[in-house]
This record gives sequence, structure tokens and C-alpha cells, in this order.
Amino acid sequence: MIQSALRYACGFAGLFFLLLGLTFLLKPGRLAKFFGVVPAGNAGFGALRGDLGGLFLGMAVYALLGAVFASGRLLAVPAVFLSFIVFGRLLNLLFDGRSREGVRSLALELVLATALGLAVASLLLGRVAQPFGLGLLIAPPVVALAVLIVAFAFQRPIGLALTKRVIERTIGRDLLGGLPDGLHVGLCGSGSPLPDATRAGPCVVVIAGKRVYVVDAGDGSARKMALMGLSPGTIDAIFITHFHSDHIGGLGELMLQRWANAAHTEPVAVIGPQGVDAVVQGFRDAYAADTGYRVAHHGVAIMPPSGAGGVARPFTIAAGADAGQVVLQQDGLTVTAFPVIHTPVFPAVGYRFDYGGRSVVISGDTAPSPAVAETARGADVLLHDGLQTAVVSLLGAAAVRHNRKSAARIMADIPSYHATPEDAARTAQEAGVRRLVFYHMIPPIPVAYLNAVFLGDAPKFFKGPITVAKDGLFLSLPAGTTNVTTQHLL
Repeated sequence: MIQSALRYACGFAGLFFLLLGLTFLLKPGRLAKFFGVVPAGNAGFGALRGDLGGLFLGMAVYALLGAVFASGRLLAVPAVFLSFIVFGRLLNLLFDGRSREGVRSLALELVLATALGLAVASLLLGRVAQPFGLGLLIAPPVVALAVLIVAFAFQRPIGLALTKRVIERTIGRDLLGGLPDGLHVGLCGSGSPLPDATRAGPCVVVIAGKRVYVVDAGDGSARKMALMGLSPGTIDAIFITHFHSDHIGGLGELMLQRWANAAHTEPVAVIGPQGVDAVVQGFRDAYAADTGYRVAHHGVAIMPPSGAGGVARPFTIAAGADAGQVVLQQDGLTVTAFPVIHTPVFPAVGYRFDYGGRSVVISGDTAPSPAVAETARGADVLLHDGLQTAVVSLLGAAAVRHNRKSAARIMADIPSYHATPEDAARTAQEAGVRRLVFYHMIPPIPVAYLNAVFLGDAPKFFKGPITVAKDGLFLSLPAGTTNVTTQHLL
């Protein structure tokens, strides 16, 4: 009776594994969120379909055959796999902390592993000498339990040792030291004013040779930059595209972190169109008391008063201008500012960086603008903002239904001064750029599975590679080549 019940339980487990395997194989995005996985493009979906789909389908075959033929050997295969999966879950709880999704998955896996283990023990009890005997079956969970007991018994010393390793690895990280000569672009903020738990406000790091520049300073961007292994203390200059709050909200913190991380004796240059001097002075005034506290606490050797804040370096964009102008030339780098259409916001500009035969263009916020296509002609990479009107209209309709009149009006207004992904794709194709990267996405894209919704018909209009960026995306363009490599630093 008990053995029959256990066989039915194993059959149920096999059907469950079969369902998971088929879903991963055919609809991997449906399970990605449940398992806390965000697939990174085509390779990520391939891992979901191949690795996880194959794992669960293989376990399903052995569990179902074992249940049908009452074979302890066959049932031992998914039992051993599940034992190691449970072991991994326990390590996750130990080293990474607890999450609702992790605990939920662990509970389910423990139930299935217990059912399989009991069935195998029942079927093999008199035949433990078989190749898939009871000893082999129970070894993984016994080891896992022992590791868990030791881990919690010595939680403080083990935790301290792990913390030391993490600190050493973090402090000793030097991304700049390992980069080849060329242009490198990092996304320290790919979000917009709409709330997004995974993205800071707009911020792009551009590395030309060994010099580091930042374009815009959205909320949270200074911390994201540090998490990427790029110390704000290395910043040579900050460029501002326009004075919308989401593009300057983190400027005070970025200037502070640049000062504090390298004991600079001169403030950082903040380059932007006319009006940037008032913005910089406003942050200097707002941080004046904080500056005094830090000098008093750490001393002038660590926090030299002369290095606090920033110094504005304005340039002038005339109303109606359509031509770019060089705003910086330094150590082989040329930075060109060009006007964009962001009415009623004026001035508003984008920037082109040229170094070592490589080029990157950053649009800032813009409606479709001829100057973007003209300035980006032949560029290696175009970073462009994008607003998907189809989804924004859904947000507006929801705001109306819930009587949020201000939000509804804002959702109705913002499409007028932003380009759609399709607009940006047309611009990229016209300019002949090699790669299009979307940042400053509106609305937020919580999982990569929804990238197709955001892009809409953009792939029809631009035939090159398209990337929907997340914070931590890092592109390298070695000098003298046409190569573009990408990695994720977060």
C-alpha cells in the first residue's frame, strides 16, 4: 500500500517535471520570473530552453518510467538530481539570504525529493548493493544537511571570512586597468522618471583611453557606477544634456563621490549648454553644509575644500541651431555637442565622442531630430532614448480608470517630446550606425522577455544589432578595429 502510494507520488513528480520541461522548452519567458531568472538576450533564452528544459525533461522521463516499472534504479536518477538542487538552494539561503521565491521553490523541491527518496528506499531496501543503491541516494542530502548544520553553528566566523573576501575583491577591483586602448561605454543608469527597481536615472560613462567622462547624472547613478567597478574618483568631466530633473538629480552625489574617492583639489568640470552654471551653483549651495561636515570630520588632507563640488563650463546653443560644435578636445578625444528637439525644453543637446577611430553618439532626450542622424553618421554605436507609445497609452488609460488625472495627463503629454523605438531605428538606419542601444526607456521594462513589446517594429527599420540596455551594460570598442564587445558588470 505505502509502496503504491509512493509510486503514484513519483508519477505525479514526473508529470510535474514534464510540464516544467515543456514550458521551458516552448515558453521560457513564462517561468523566468518564477525562478528569478532574467535571460540576457538570445543566449539567455537558449540556456532556459536547453539547460533547464533539458534537465526537467530528463528528470521527467526517469521519474515516469521508474513509477510505471517500479524501478528504484530509474527513480534514483531524478532523486539524486533533486538532492543536489536542494543542496544548492540551501547554499543560496546560507550565502545569499532568504527570499520568498527561494523558500517557495525549496519547499516544493524538498517535498518532491522526499517522495522520490522514500520510493527509492522502499524499492531498493533489500538491494543496496545495486549500482544505484540507497547509500548513493542518501549521500547528497546527508552532506547537504551536514553543511547546513556546520554553516549555522559557525555562522559568525564563516560570515566574517566571506565578508572579508567580498571586501577584498570589491576594493581591489580595477576595471580601468584591464581595458584596451579605445572607447568604452557603460550604462550607470538606463531608467527614466517612472519608477524602476532595476534602473538608476539616465547616466552614461564614456572611457576614452584612460580618461573617464560621465554624460548626465540621474538619481542613483553614482552608486551604480561604483558597483560597476568604476570609482567616481576617476571622473575627468561631467556632461549634461539638459536640465530635466531625472538627468541632474544625482549630480550633487556624483560630484561629492568624485571628491571623496580621490581627494581631488580641484572641482570637477561640468560641461553643458547655457544654464548649466546655475545648476552647478545650486548643487554647490545645497551641499555647502555637507561639505563643511566632511572636511571637519576627515580633515583637509582627505577632503581638500578646494576640490568640492563642480565648476560649470557652459557652451551656447542658439535657438533653431542644427549644427554641432566641438566642446572638448583632450588627449586624442573630440566631443561634439549637437542640438536635439525636446520642446518645450531648451537648450537640449546630445553628444558624440570620437577617439582612436571609434565613435559613440548619445542622444539625450529627443523627439525625432535631423541633427541626431546627421551627427551620428557612420558612428559605431548610437545610444538613443525611446518611448513606446503603445504601452504608455495603457498607463494613461489605467490612470484614467483610477481617477489619477495628473498621471493621465502626463502620459498623454510625454510622447510629444520623445522618439519611439521605431523613430530611433529609422534614425540609426539613415545614419548608417553599426549598433543601436536603447537607454532611458519609457515605460520601465521589468524583464527582458518584454523587450519585444518595447521595441515594437524597430527591428524592421534598423538591420543592425539592437540592444535594450540595463544598468551595468558595458561596451568596448578597441582603437583601430571595428569590434564591439559587450558584458554586464552588475
